[in-house]
Amino acid sequence: MIEAAVVSASHGAMGSLLGKLGELLTSEYKLLIKEAKGQILFLKAELESMYAFLKKISDKDQPDEQDKCWAKEVRELSYDIEDSVSEFMLRVERESGKPRGFKGFIKRSTKLLTTMNIKHEMAKKFEGLKIRVKEASERHTRYNMGEAAPKPIDTSIDPRLLALHADTASLVGVQGPRDKLIQLMDEEGVPAHQLKVLSIVGFGGLGKTTLANEIYRRLEDKFQCRAFVSVSQKPNIMKILRKILSQAGFVAPIGTNKEIWEESDLINELQKLLLDKRYLIVIDDIWDASAWDIIRCALPENKNGSRVITTTRIEAVARACCSGDNECVYKMEVLSDQESRSLFFKRIFGSEDTFPSYLNKVSTEILKKCGGLPLAIITISSLLASQPNKLKKEQWEYVRNSLCSNFELNTTLEEDYTIDKNELTRQWVAEGFICKARWTDAEDIGNRYFNELINRSMIQPIDTDYNGEVMSCRVHDMMLDLILQKSREENFITVTDDIQDMTGHQDKIRRLSLNLEGAINDTAARSVQLSQIRTLVRFGTFSQLLPFKLFKHLRVLQIEISKSPLSGRSLDFTGICHLFQLRFLKIVAGYHNVVLPSKIGDLQQLEVFEIDAYISSSKGTQFDKLPLDIVTLRRLLHLVVPRKVILFEGIANMKSLCTLRGFDLGNSLDNIKGLRELTNLTNLEIVWGYHLTESRNKTAERCRELMHALENLWNLKYLHFNSNHFGVRTCLDEWCSVPASFCYLQSFHALFEPLFSRVPRWICQLHSLYDLVLAVEEVLEDDVGKLAELPFLIHLNLHIYGAPKEKILIRGGSGFPALKHFIVTCSRISCMTFEAGAMSKLQTLKLQFNARGWDRYGAAPTGIEHLSGLEEIYVRIGGIKAKESNKRAAESALRDAANMHPGRPIAYISCGTSNRGYAFDDTDDESDETEEDGPPPPSNDQGQVCTKP
Repeated sequence: MIEAAVVSASHGAMGSLLGKLGELLTSEYKLLIKEAKGQILFLKAELESMYAFLKKISDKDQPDEQDKCWAKEVRELSYDIEDSVSEFMLRVERESGKPRGFKGFIKRSTKLLTTMNIKHEMAKKFEGLKIRVKEASERHTRYNMGEAAPKPIDTSIDPRLLALHADTASLVGVQGPRDKLIQLMDEEGVPAHQLKVLSIVGFGGLGKTTLANEIYRRLEDKFQCRAFVSVSQKPNIMKILRKILSQAGFVAPIGTNKEIWEESDLINELQKLLLDKRYLIVIDDIWDASAWDIIRCALPENKNGSRVITTTRIEAVARACCSGDNECVYKMEVLSDQESRSLFFKRIFGSEDTFPSYLNKVSTEILKKCGGLPLAIITISSLLASQPNKLKKEQWEYVRNSLCSNFELNTTLEEDYTIDKNELTRQWVAEGFICKARWTDAEDIGNRYFNELINRSMIQPIDTDYNGEVMSCRVHDMMLDLILQKSREENFITVTDDIQDMTGHQDKIRRLSLNLEGAINDTAARSVQLSQIRTLVRFGTFSQLLPFKLFKHLRVLQIEISKSPLSGRSLDFTGICHLFQLRFLKIVAGYHNVVLPSKIGDLQQLEVFEIDAYISSSKGTQFDKLPLDIVTLRRLLHLVVPRKVILFEGIANMKSLCTLRGFDLGNSLDNIKGLRELTNLTNLEIVWGYHLTESRNKTAERCRELMHALENLWNLKYLHFNSNHFGVRTCLDEWCSVPASFCYLQSFHALFEPLFSRVPRWICQLHSLYDLVLAVEEVLEDDVGKLAELPFLIHLNLHIYGAPKEKILIRGGSGFPALKHFIVTCSRISCMTFEAGAMSKLQTLKLQFNARGWDRYGAAPTGIEHLSGLEEIYVRIGGIKAKESNKRAAESALRDAANMHPGRPIAYISCGTSNRGYAFDDTDDESDETEEDGPPPPSNDQGQVCTKP
């Protein structure tokens, strides 16, 4: 399925365009396009043929130059035609939405004239488009594109050959993983006679083939039959099976020609050969699980202790290879900084010891570009080693600058820039790369594509949700270079940090990424054609904006302005009301005042509206309301607003909303009641920062109406409360039960201040929860029992504000059957006890507390050693009003507790020096601790200790 996503960029707008042309021929537009119907039918037929050509050429590794030229012309043509068609359809939609009744009389009176104008204009425009398509087709025929003489095949060295014949002594970073995997293949607990499959997975250039070959060399003498074969992206299965047969020692009977054997014959012969042998087979570079399925048929389960190793870039393929009980997947990692340096200098100088110090800075910059990829390091170091002047600093600087020029377009992604999954997939949808299928939502399809990119190691996962879902990613520098190179070739995106650079741009700019740190040259901005831009992404510190009215075809607008000396200025976004094609709008300008238009009701295509900034009126004064007609945006799916922002009446009309974050309980009662109409909501965040001074009775009324509204939201998956309003706490605390719809909640947060006096009784009704964050006054033993009943709870975060009155006992047994992450923030942790068998799947334990009074009642939690699956312990010790001796004593006690654990988990322990003290209730403390024992602690929480006991 991912192929469709990958090649859609090479197809231009062709996919969505053909769908829109089909729409034009339906009854809704039938009368308006009567004069242009012939042109539309002609366009549709021609463009379908062109679309087939684009699909065909996108499958070629090295297309002919004429084909590439023709493909570029077709892509640009598709963009221009879709812009015209979209503009026409939008005009029709806006006309059909004119007011009815007496108030709309005048506009209805002019409708006939307007319709005639539209008909005439569109007939003329479609005729012009027909001529352009016809000329392009004739040019294609005239130069016989697609039938050019085959060009010579470039001779290149397969990097896998270098890995197969590498000098063992020159390898770096391989020995550890090699020894670990060899041990894993012969580990105790797995019967030695059973067949075992190991799959090594990682993106290209990480050294998968090298590692597999090293294991193969170490083990081959222990096996009777051996084979090492490479598969490739487009495998010839028959050839692969013949290679395995040959390397495994098969000798064909005299007079037999195995070249004419069918696939089934080869499989049968392999099975016969290996049936009573102990064999070691390495299948390198598998791209498709179907190829493995065929090869696997030839490898018998002969109970002779055979081993199979596979390598792949695709995680799903690795899992398919390792579907049995005695099989495992090993994920490759990039080289560490030290390993990278060692490999780099060993290739150039033979040893790191002979490396001249004056090359230290430039070599560090080169290695940073390589990003720990062995293939990249070997390639660049080999280039330097081959130079006659390899010791000259100028030569190294030339190589560094060459690398930097290859990455010069990286301004769209700052260093270590993290890409949010939801943001990315929603932009795909907004651009038309992904369309809703019959039974599947467009964003769900986008999520599948994103996960496939992760599986293929084309992007690197960064943040993972507690249920294992990847929420953000990064692009490796080497992959980013390839993406940007292809983008330049196909005019997919233009990336710059100076708008002056765009003045000589020969192609129409379709997508623009700006990273501006200085003022925009107005003359340069006026000289650049901006009307064809579909996506505008703007980063940097400078607050000057381009005039939005010039971007008539804009679909995606993302503005992220970071803090600068100019923070606090007003940013004029009133011009966005003219962006009638806009589907995605994100504004991040937390230190600036954003001026929005008073009305945005004409943006009827808008699906995503996210703003993180202060909102001002056009007069520059602080404002607390969004545009009054935002509630009329019937296609809006995701709305994210800052705290203390109020919506005008009519939220019940926004029935398409799936995400509503920042909904303030200061909204009108009618808007709170209107929430019950938003039955598509899956993600709801409730805040209260508005009207904090109103009476408790009014607050209670708001909370009651909220509860009634929530009863109707059966699709809700994420419900987060974020309020420090005491009245909200009182109302939530009085909830005796929750709506039946809550049984589908997967994530529930009640944070900021203690919104509950204790763990609510109804919490055990939320059977689908995997993520729970609660702020409470106290936790008693039976409260723990309620939480332990949640069958799918993976992440539990408890903020306990009161001083403990009794021990918090985590019992052994069947409680917390899925819990992997447990975070506790409280004034004292000595009250916690873990019994044997408690939280058997817990991997991460995080404790946050204050060291004040440690000498009187302090102690580490009892029974940490009983947490059998524990891998990591995080401890943050608050320092407010605490003696230095107590902070260090607490640190020592927690480290000792970690050392007692038989699994030897990694311990991260830090002593804070800020006022964040993790001590909420200090009424039982005798006095503040002011004595300071020993030297002052380091600043910025640098008293962190990371130990592997």
